[in-house]
Amino acid sequence: MKYEIMLKILFELMSKKCVKASYLAEKYEVSVRSIHRYINCLEMAGVPIYTLRGNNGGFAIVDTYKFSSTFMTEKEFEQTINTLSAITESVPNKDLTSVINKLKSVVRNEFSGHNISSGNLIIDAGPWGDAVGYKAKLNVLQQCIENNTQLLIKYHDRNGEISDRTIEPHVIVFKQGLWYVYAFCHLRNDFRFFKTGRIEQATILNEKFVRRNILPSDLPLNFWQNGQIETQDVILEIDKKCLSDVEEWLGIENIIVKNNKFVAEVKLPYDNGLISKIMSYGNGIKVLAPEKLYNEVKKCALDIVNEYKD
Repeated sequence: MKYEIMLKILFELMSKKCVKASYLAEKYEVSVRSIHRYINCLEMAGVPIYTLRGNNGGFAIVDTYKFSSTFMTEKEFEQTINTLSAITESVPNKDLTSVINKLKSVVRNEFSGHNISSGNLIIDAGPWGDAVGYKAKLNVLQQCIENNTQLLIKYHDRNGEISDRTIEPHVIVFKQGLWYVYAFCHLRNDFRFFKTGRIEQATILNEKFVRRNILPSDLPLNFWQNGQIETQDVILEIDKKCLSDVEEWLGIENIIVKNNKFVAEVKLPYDNGLISKIMSYGNGIKVLAPEKLYNEVKKCALDIVNEYKD
């Protein structure tokens, strides 16, 4: 986000004679102090920025300035374009698309004959099922965020309950391989994370909302530990046959070898989803603690056995 804003500020300076710090702060929803830090970073990178004093003053850039091969290397231009392109492929953003096109024009002008490679970073937002429909939901969320438009969603929570929610989307979050939207929920009268994959329908409403100034540091990204979801310290014994899959689920750093056995000690959201996840590994995972989780998984396994009795 920092470098995205810096690029946008640079293009603002290149397209206008003078830009006030207050204008940039309001437009990009950061503090004036942050704008001064970004300007300082651009100056350290060699961008010739000077300050105009007075009521009509602000930041300006010399008229003769343009990107050159001294600003970034050919490889740096290519990597920047490829990274931004990967992001916009999953979550389209017209401002980022504009930045990409401008950077591409620089490459064409400064490095004649150079063809930009397809890059080695791919972000696929969709699940294994209907990836097209999933991407369409992300597009709707992004559109509502950009236009400050309320959204009506049909949402399935972890416990299987379905509710209609009017939300005010503020930020799209990619965490642990999943996409979320952080939005103000009218039903709960508070901000909530909504998992995009659990949104069945999304309808853009005519009502607008006043956007709150939310900084990345304000987001409760460790929402498993903030009281929204019950969590539990869990100890699992893992069979080698499903070790790779469990490493992808829990993170390889959370799995250790103890008494010649693979063991994971992690804090996890405690609900039916956890039981279903453990059951999906069959006899490849054994719950060692807590006892109540052990008993619930055991009961679920017995229920399955009884279901298949003749």
